Amino acid sequence: MNEFTTFFLHFIFISVFAFLIVVSIVLLKPFRVNQKRPISTILLKVSYLLFLIAFIILAYLILFFASIPDDTSLGTDRTVLSICYIIIMLSFFIPNLGIMLRRKVKKVRFYYNIVFTVINIFFLLAMVLMYKCFPFDFN
Repeated sequence: MNEFTTFFLHFIFISVFAFLIVVSIVLLKPFRVNQKRPISTILLKVSYLLFLIAFIILAYLILFFASIPDDTSLGTDRTVLSICYIIIMLSFFIPNLGIMLRRKVKKVRFYYNIVFTVINIFFLLAMVLMYKCFPFDFN
């Protein structure tokens, strides 16, 4: 690929990812205070947005800068990469379902917010640790 095509692809993906973050912030209204559960609601929304930012950055890095090793050079790293892929797939669904279904939960909403805040923080830390899991080639 020539430099213009590469630049254009990077520009499109960064624009789409930035748009996704802005739309998420607008829809979630993270600092809108809930009267009954102010702290747990803010923690849930902020932890989700932080997770989403880490997920999008990792997705961008994997799309454009991950160097995929061949099977012979992996050795024991194959297990680590498999675990990373499983965590990425789970993190694609679980936090998103948690933030979408939160309004359906009425009676135990405080505990629901706390549980999904912990889940979001777990996946956020997993995303940060995965930056070391994938071999990135920035050349």
